[in-house]
Amino acid sequence: MRALVFLVQLLFWLMVIRFLLRGFARMFAATPARPRAASPAPAPQIEDLVQDPVCRTYVPRSRVVSARIAGRDEHFCSTACRDKALAAVARAS
Repeated sequence: MRALVFLVQLLFWLMVIRFLLRGFARMFAATPARPRAASPAPAPQIEDLVQDPVCRTYVPRSRVVSARIAGRDEHFCSTACRDKALAAVARAS
């Protein structure tokens, strides 16, 4: 019985020593530098959308083609739509 108690105590202390040695090895080991995570890209700016009165498509305000028609600023998706609107106003006059 004494031999069994001695064996259990020996195994316990060997495990404690192993645990401590592994902890010290991790503490003093040269760890490679981790690359820093890239900072997240800035969120895109949200732009207002305007609807083209000719073809009814929505276009970001920064990309519109504008024209003043009947005293109002109108916004178009392209020069072709603008020209169609201008031609329609000219025909109506």
